[in-house]
Amino acid sequence: MGYDFTEIYQINKQFDVDVHQIVSRIEGFGSFSSISEYELENLPKYAAVIAKAMKEKKKPVTPTQLRRFYTYVKSIDLANKQTKEDEQNFKDKYKLKFILPKIAGSSECESLEDLYKVLNACVNGDKIITVKDLRLFMEFFEAILDYHSTFKTQKKDN
Repeated sequence: MGYDFTEIYQINKQFDVDVHQIVSRIEGFGSFSSISEYELENLPKYAAVIAKAMKEKKKPVTPTQLRRFYTYVKSIDLANKQTKEDEQNFKDKYKLKFILPKIAGSSECESLEDLYKVLNACVNGDKIITVKDLRLFMEFFEAILDYHSTFKTQKKDN
């Protein structure tokens, strides 16, 4: 059992934003590399809120399930390891949009609804234009994964 590190972002055991507000904020961004300093500072908190929401589902998402989608996106990042940050036509860019059908088609799609909404806001539109945008997106996704894996597992009364 781990410690709930997301508590550092909570006031009176509550977050000041929810997943729907986060999706709206992400939709309002330009590209990841052009977001305001304020929103950049809030990305770790957003990751904490998203991770906690997935953990509190009726059927919580496991770190293994989440890692499967992260690995898919990470392969795109690794394919561009040597690519300059300002490059717009990076390798496998088209694959980013295919993460959404992978989530929708998974057996645990109901539990992954919040992740789907967030990633939809991230990969649709002009959020990831350059390799720098991709890398910032990867940091955000890694933060979601990291927070998710640190949660205390809640014992359910039978």
